[in-house]
Amino acid sequence: MMRTLEKFPSLNRLQHVGVLVCAGFLALEAGIEFEVFERTFGRGLESWRIDAAASFLAAVALAAFAILKALELRAESDRRLEAERRLAQLETQDPLTGLANRNRMLDVLGQALQARKTGDEVTGLVLIDLKRFKPINDAHGRPVGDRLLRMVADRLQSVARDGETVARLGGDEFAIVLPRLANPQAARHPAQRLVRALEAPFEVDDLALRIGGAAVGVATSADTELRPGVFVHHVDAALHRAKGGLRA
Repeated sequence: MMRTLEKFPSLNRLQHVGVLVCAGFLALEAGIEFEVFERTFGRGLESWRIDAAASFLAAVALAAFAILKALELRAESDRRLEAERRLAQLETQDPLTGLANRNRMLDVLGQALQARKTGDEVTGLVLIDLKRFKPINDAHGRPVGDRLLRMVADRLQSVARDGETVARLGGDEFAIVLPRLANPQAARHPAQRLVRALEAPFEVDDLALRIGGAAVGVATSADTELRPGVFVHHVDAALHRAKGGLRA
């Protein structure tokens, strides 16, 4: 039964319950046998009392061992579930900022393209490349650079509207998926909103750091039959333009 339960992760905790129930039955069985021995062979037979008591103590010890084993199994199960959760999280989440990563961004992009296949709406993508991040990172060290990236992520997330997905593609490159735009020109205003949010300095300890603006690339899908794979090519082209310093 235990081996069968192991095949179903959702029933893992039943193993612990099963162990405890079995241990309880063993202890109860030992107690019953003790009474049967006394009634059958007489209360005056000290040797039977000793054997029965020894059996009872052995059952109690076994029950204690079973309880400890159940606790150990539960701890191991919790550790395994936590490891699986973290692994699944790493597949879709940037570990430094907590934003969506590139894989998650592409998944959201594909869903947005599917959702707007009917009607005149388009999907937009804004790519942001921080201008002065590398000099700041070189001058103040990686810990300050990492904190700055987290603050940039928080600020972008704070100005994102409902339905917009902010992602970190790696390094100092960020992306924002804009679903259900009325037309290709409608992507310009969100892009300006996101860039303006980065103009104020970022306070890291006693430092007031300015990233010096950002290079921005904007891609939109005006073709209602555009496939996600084709749009990915547009995303990469927009990213290349952003790194080259072209502004929206």
